[in-house]
Amino acid sequence: MALITDLGVDGGGIAQPRLKHKWAITFQNIGAQDSEPLRLNAIQADRPKLSFEEVVLDRYNSKAYVAGKHAFEVVTITFEDDLNGGVTKALNEQLELQQSIIGLTAAPRLASAAAGQDYKFAVKMDLLDGNTAAVETWILEGTFIQNIDYMDVDYTSSESVKVTVTFRFDHARQSVNPDGVGGKATGGAGSTGQGFVV
Repeated sequence: MALITDLGVDGGGIAQPRLKHKWAITFQNIGAQDSEPLRLNAIQADRPKLSFEEVVLDRYNSKAYVAGKHAFEVVTITFEDDLNGGVTKALNEQLELQQSIIGLTAAPRLASAAAGQDYKFAVKMDLLDGNTAAVETWILEGTFIQNIDYMDVDYTSSESVKVTVTFRFDHARQSVNPDGVGGKATGGAGSTGQGFVV
């Protein structure tokens, strides 16, 4: 008789999947003195997407292809804006580093940073095991805000106010299961030794 632990290919069981709702994100050197509201109020985030340009090698009556330059696509993160305005303040301070356009200070011209190192930051995204161990980590390097959408308000809705931000970055690094977490999705099989009749 098959047990639940026998499920899977060749009775090897079923590996525990990574779950979409078990994740955490942190921001390093983003414009705000306090980026904690961004970490606490992030509710949705893209994982990096990578693509390669293709180089076509044309010959007499055929084509061949080789990989050209790679590029990472932008990442979008959605935040719930808190009543204290922590999310908006943190993002606005970063925007002020990129170019002085959001603040209330009037100036004869809109100043901008002299170089990318003056405003770029890093983002760390961890997929978690359900506690604090990371089963996957992404580090986004050379990140800046490409687009920000403060979204709408609506008398007919009871939803929270959200801010959606598109981040452009130079490079991403991935570490798979750095904490060495593993396990099966199956388990808890009964046996006569536990007092159950199987």
